[in-house]
Amino acid sequence: MAEIFDLQHFKDTGEIKSPEEVEAEENDIPDLEEIATVMIMSSDELFVELLARVEYSESLRKNISTSTLIQELTNRALHMELLCEVATKLSK
Repeated sequence: MAEIFDLQHFKDTGEIKSPEEVEAEENDIPDLEEIATVMIMSSDELFVELLARVEYSESLRKNISTSTLIQELTNRALHMELLCEVATKLSK
């Protein structure tokens, strides 16, 4: 079986990560259930959850990682920005 190497890490440090280290990092990817849960949440729910974690170090949904919350909010913000840009061009 082929080995996986992290070329960015090698470029930055000159050191090669072992395949075990790369595989351990791949396990940090959110599972489909976590992604589905975040996609179902409204933007307000995402903001409230992130605010609770940042301001009060509390979590209403412990099964969702902070990085997944941030990714979903970023994704939605980019889509809104694109929609506004297209709408602006149409109105001209």
